[in-house]
Amino acid sequence: MRCFISNIDTPVGHNFSRLLANTIVGSRKEPETEEEEPAAAEGEEGEKKEEKAPKEKYHVIGTLAPLLGYPVSPSNPGMMVETGDKKRDQARREAIEKFAIRGQKPAWVEDVIQNDKEVLKQALLGSDIIIYDLYQCLDEASWAVETLAELADTYADKPKIFIALSSIMTWAKTKVDQDDPEAFLAEDEYRRRKPHPNYKNHIQIEKNIMKFGKKSALKTYVIAAGLIYHAGDSIFHHMFKDAWHNEDELICYGDGSNVLPTIHLDDLTNIMVEVIEFQPESKYLLAIDDSKNTLYDITKAISDGLGSGKVKKVAKEMALLNKNLPQSDFDMILVNLRLEPGHVKEMTFEWKYEAGMIENLPALIQEYKDARGLSPIKICVHGPPASGKTFYAEKIAQFYDIHYVEVDAVVKAAIARLEKKASGADPVDEDDTGEAEKELLEEIKEATKNNNGKLPEEFVLNFVKEKLRSMPCRNQGYILDGFPGTIEEAANIFKPNDDDVKDDKAPNIDELTAPEYVFTLEVADEFIKERAMNLPEASAADTKNSEEALLRRLEEFRVSNTDETTVLNYFDELEIHPFSIAITSNEVEPVMEAITTYIGKPHNYGPTLEQLEEKKRIAEEARAVEMAIAEEERKKREKEEEERQVKAVAEWNVRMEEIRKQEQEVLEAQSVPLRNYLMKYVMPTLTSGLIEVCKVRPEDPIDYLAEFLFKHNGP
Repeated sequence: MRCFISNIDTPVGHNFSRLLANTIVGSRKEPETEEEEPAAAEGEEGEKKEEKAPKEKYHVIGTLAPLLGYPVSPSNPGMMVETGDKKRDQARREAIEKFAIRGQKPAWVEDVIQNDKEVLKQALLGSDIIIYDLYQCLDEASWAVETLAELADTYADKPKIFIALSSIMTWAKTKVDQDDPEAFLAEDEYRRRKPHPNYKNHIQIEKNIMKFGKKSALKTYVIAAGLIYHAGDSIFHHMFKDAWHNEDELICYGDGSNVLPTIHLDDLTNIMVEVIEFQPESKYLLAIDDSKNTLYDITKAISDGLGSGKVKKVAKEMALLNKNLPQSDFDMILVNLRLEPGHVKEMTFEWKYEAGMIENLPALIQEYKDARGLSPIKICVHGPPASGKTFYAEKIAQFYDIHYVEVDAVVKAAIARLEKKASGADPVDEDDTGEAEKELLEEIKEATKNNNGKLPEEFVLNFVKEKLRSMPCRNQGYILDGFPGTIEEAANIFKPNDDDVKDDKAPNIDELTAPEYVFTLEVADEFIKERAMNLPEASAADTKNSEEALLRRLEEFRVSNTDETTVLNYFDELEIHPFSIAITSNEVEPVMEAITTYIGKPHNYGPTLEQLEEKKRIAEEARAVEMAIAEEERKKREKEEEERQVKAVAEWNVRMEEIRKQEQEVLEAQSVPLRNYLMKYVMPTLTSGLIEVCKVRPEDPIDYLAEFLFKHNGP
């Protein structure tokens, strides 16, 4: 049997197609009692019985949702990590499989239909069941049902089923008995439903769909779903995300007294399969669970189960400033409806969250974490003093976005928190006077005084354990810097609470806080001493890294960390095997690469859209700076080359001038004898001849001069 589903890459389309593709046609109906076959004739006992034909499953095709048209943070399922617990691994595998990725065809869908009216029309006519999500594709659903109704005669011998998934928002303005605050609207009152202003088109198309269903060849159903919640990007996802990211308070818009009809996506998909299988007489169904939870109840429950437990009520209009809450979701979370389902209560499938979200919140939170791969990374870093524990712990915390836990800081924060509560500045409720905190502070002061001014270890261990059990550490994880240092400390910190004891059998370790990874830094004493000697004297003097203090701490560490006494034995016995990293140089990358390879990728949401934009901006700025530096270097090189050339030309000219002068001097020096010779033997007679020529002025002066020189030529 062929089934067409719109938008198979949305949570509804993805999960409904998944369930339908794995459902055998007719499997939900009670099997018919087969008549006993007559006994086989003698001689036929050995004949091979004819094999039964394999049972048919639904064949699913569908369309992909159009692009949103605006940027969204990347949303992907987590990676599957096997734990060895078959039940937990199966639940995690299913949660990941149910996570829809926009634009991606699920593996169980046979074909994706292109967004072309003619192609789509042929796909609809070739399908036995057509399912449209009105919230996602209202206009297309209207066109599809009209087309099928017009062509109903062409498939009269094989009727089709058309299911439209709508919303309880078409009931949003329906009036109830004002004198009865507990009054509710029943499913069979659907004819008088009044929609929210933004859902007027929905109710009109709902009516058209039901009208077209009067044709014998086309059976139509409208399923009005409550607020759909699931582990993916549901209407309540922003609350789960804020709580998991340890927001101080979850926001409740308005006074939170409005009742929200809800349904889990798995229950909704089962309802739709039941409609296909049984084809009920009722053409309009309310798909909601039994809960009558208010917005505040849901917000408080999520905050208690995943966050700080605090809720802040703000004006409804403030929701418009939340960019993670689109207008459609804003309309839904502010609706106030008391509805009573009808036909779905008679269905035979096994509900998952029939009692509603709050009653099943622990399971939903685990499903949410499994689907997104949100698990805490819990790490202990062990090693000798000045080995780089703090440095690497901070880098690991930054890389995995987990909480850096340092004992002194934890103690200071715990004392400050007690003092704040004791002063009445941070009451949990009206009855919280801070007396318990005052008594504990007095006890701590007295115990510290009796312990030579040092806080007793029992308080330190309690504060650290409280920190590790805090919701932030349970959500993201932690990295303990050099603690615990002894087997006794480890046994106290990771000892299970009395509440963890079940069936008189206590676990060996507190699974909620116990580390998954223990790293030990193997560093030689000589290397540590050499590193300490290279520290600036001002920063090392009178500190724990001074020569005397460091030597004392190293000796204490080696004494308390022999093969028999090291705290690593405690973890090793509990199957938390330490990972040794040898440090022989100050190179950071090899150490970080070994650690991150051993742990794997971060177990969090990954970068948000804002973080990606910021990363892109930083990269572009860095690239711009690099280009500017490169351009500056180029200009500098060109200027230097130009200056070099100018200098070379100047030097060349100077050198050439020197050569010219030298040549001139040589010529002059060489011309002195010749000049002397001419002055002594030639010039006197020649001068007299020229004077005589001037006096006489002969017609041929040259000939006259020649005659004169010939006559007066000396012997």
